[in-house]
Amino acid sequence: MEIFGATSIIIILSFVCAGIITIVSLGAMGFFIYRAFGGVMKNNNVLKTGVSAPGVILTVQDTGTTMNDNPQARVRLRVMPMGQDAFEAETTIFVGRFQVGMFVPNAPVMVRYDPADKTKVAIETINGMPAGF
Repeated sequence: MEIFGATSIIIILSFVCAGIITIVSLGAMGFFIYRAFGGVMKNNNVLKTGVSAPGVILTVQDTGTTMNDNPQARVRLRVMPMGQDAFEAETTIFVGRFQVGMFVPNAPVMVRYDPADKTKVAIETINGMPAGF
């Protein structure tokens, strides 16, 4: 006596395959969203709790990501804390469309950084204006 017919097995396998495809798709989408916007969360934490210091932009690269037509840039900085050695760090920031021309090498910035982990840096202002959007 046959409990499951061939049709039942095909239906069950279809549901299993659809579930696996859905889980993989959602995981991939979550990964890409985190990669694109994870830096924003990190920057907000550093801006709230970090130590302020002057800096200068060394390089700017487009990441290829945009939000509301505002590009995301990867910015390499030289940070010069008062009374301490200067150091280099990298951050990502969404740049307002009207600020794109300000993000150039040698532009002065004010940054905030985590003194316990100097790789965590966020741009606070550029040329005296709030950075980003």
